Amino acid sequence: MTGDSTKNVDFEILWEGKPSGLWQRFLTTIHMNFTTYQITKDELIVTTGFFRKKTNTVELYMLKDPDSTESLYQRILKIGTISVVVDAHGATDRAGTKIFLRNVVEPAKVRKLLRDAIEEDVMERKITYFDKI
Repeated sequence: MTGDSTKNVDFEILWEGKPSGLWQRFLTTIHMNFTTYQITKDELIVTTGFFRKKTNTVELYMLKDPDSTESLYQRILKIGTISVVVDAHGATDRAGTKIFLRNVVEPAKVRKLLRDAIEEDVMERKITYFDKI
């Protein structure tokens, strides 16, 4: 297989973006920003790297608590960081870890889109959660 192996795969992409801090904007301008974030109907996909391309995917139903933070620097540039926790019910080695989407444009909008996509995936899979008493 030649080229980008993910181009042949059909994803229903709900959102796609790249980090957009000052340095990342410069790298994007010269076509050297190789980090891509995607939210599909089923997965959160983070792709990084040039020489060694790495794609990390997490099923949406395994995610919880999407949060958004914006430093002063980020507020000036109208960007923010979205964090989401991998839930323990997935019984994976990544349970409890946080995934960060750094320097995202319109972070509040993306956080809400991610939250709604997670909720929709959980409802579609008919997953129920029980609180520990």
